[in-house]
Amino acid sequence: MKQLSLAALALILSAPLMAAPKPKALAKETLQFINDMEANLQIAIRSGDKYDFYNYIEKPTLAMADKWPAPNTNGYVDYVRCLHAVQDFRTYAQDQFKAKGMLPKNTPTTKEYLRNKRECQAALKA
Repeated sequence: MKQLSLAALALILSAPLMAAPKPKALAKETLQFINDMEANLQIAIRSGDKYDFYNYIEKPTLAMADKWPAPNTNGYVDYVRCLHAVQDFRTYAQDQFKAKGMLPKNTPTTKEYLRNKRECQAALKA
């Protein structure tokens, strides 16, 4: 009986580890997410509604970033720029929303976001 309880506990505790996506798959999902969110951002900017921005941009972006384990986790290190890209997208989206879509491409926020996005794409091609 005690062994059965320990086995059940071990299975329960290992379930999150089994459900974790593989590094490259998570990186691909993240890049696709960012591309989709860029289109959604334009819609949120046009509507100008802070509630819509939070629910359709901010909240899903935070959820995507939360899918990533610690950056130094084995296997995920190669794709850490994808994690940075989704985190930078959040800041970029906030700034774009405040600027009503007129944020210049030469701002540090935009440059950092686009650099990490390009490096994420390069990591997926490697």
